[in-house]
Parts: sequence; structure tokens; C-alpha cells
Amino acid sequence: MFEAVLFDLDGVIIDSNKGITDYWQALASSYQISLTPSDFERYIYGCPARETLDLLFTRLTSAEKEAALLQLISYESNLRYTEIPGAMAFLRALREHGIPTALVTSGEQWKVDIIREQLGIGEFFTEFITADQIRNGKPDPECYLLAAQRLNKPAAKCVVFEDAVSGVAAATAAGAFCIGVQKGNMVPPLVSAGAGLVVPDFEQVQIELSESQTLSGGPQFDLKPVLEGVVLQRY
Repeated sequence: MFEAVLFDLDGVIIDSNKGITDYWQALASSYQISLTPSDFERYIYGCPARETLDLLFTRLTSAEKEAALLQLISYESNLRYTEIPGAMAFLRALREHGIPTALVTSGEQWKVDIIREQLGIGEFFTEFITADQIRNGKPDPECYLLAAQRLNKPAAKCVVFEDAVSGVAAATAAGAFCIGVQKGNMVPPLVSAGAGLVVPDFEQVQIELSESQTLSGGPQFDLKPVLEGVVLQRY
């Protein structure tokens, strides 16, 4: 049984991967840098932008990297974000059941502020963990360990929703159970990284409350597939 839910942001709460891909591909092209699908999976999706620049854009000067970060902020500030199907309804259900939640993102606070303004997600989370608050980004488990600590829950009692390999690795290294949010050929990499379940979106997951409670009186719960054996796969 679980006692809290932790969420990544990009690709989990919001459908943003195309925008992220377009930005980094354009930046790479402007410097004649070639990025592979593996680069995106390992060093871009789910990773702090500053780390992406340090790892993949080594030829850039410090000034050029800072300019790229400012450009990224401007670019993402002008995007219009939509939710992953069922995300907002799932968050409402968690709130109604009194289940603690945290948003744990590799993005900085400005990104969270944009999404809070556009989609009104602020009311659904007990805690917010951003790249500004940690020293080591995903796949390091620091962010998820901090989220569990802030919620006063053992990491082993937390379930994490992640869409990127680095995020799944961070969640499992923290000792949490991780559910991947992906479909098609993106599923196997998440499984290899340690995802215990994979679901295409939140419309395929339902909350099953336990009759027992935590020592502090909070709810305990499990997550079940909407259609048994069809949309949710356990690995």
C-alpha cells in the first residue's frame, strides 16, 4: 500500500515533449551539433537544462550557455500547455481522498510558475520540488528523497509517475515504486530503467483506498487498472 504520490511535470502532467524536442534540436542545429535519440532520452528528457548544456553542448562558452537558458525561458513562456489525458481528474481524486502529493520536476521555479498560471495546478500539490532546490538532478534520487521527506513519508511508501529514463532511475534509486507514463516503443526503456508499471495516461488508472490508515490517520491506497489486464502492465 502507498501513502503519497509524486509526479514529474513534463510528459506526465503536461504534454510538452514536442516543444522540448523542437527547442533543443533547433539549438543543436544552430551550433552544428548532432543529437541522437539516445541523447534526448539520457540527457534532455527529465534532465535539468543546465546539465543538458554541460553534457551535450560542451563547445559553448559560459556566456552562450546563459544565453541559451534565457532563450529557453522565453520559448517555453510562449508555449500553450495541455494536460496529459486524465491528469487533472486524477489530481482532483487524490485531493478528495486526502492523499499527499508532490510535484518533482527537473525544471526551475519559473517553469512551474508558468504551468500554475496556465493550468491552475497549484491547489493539487502539497509540495513542489524544483531544480533550484537540489544540487543533483535526475537520475540522482535527491529530488525524490527530498519530496518524501517534505511529505514526512518513507520513500518506499511513495508511488512516482515518470515519463523519462532519468526520472524512473531517480525514483527507483530513492526506493519508491515507479509508474511509467508512456506508450509504444517508449515503454521498454522505462521498464529497463526500473518502472514497475507502465500506463499510457491517467485515464487508465484508478485509486483503490484501503480500509486501514497510516499511524498519523492518513489514507493508504493502491493503484489499479481501469481495464484489468488491458491497459496497465506490471513488470
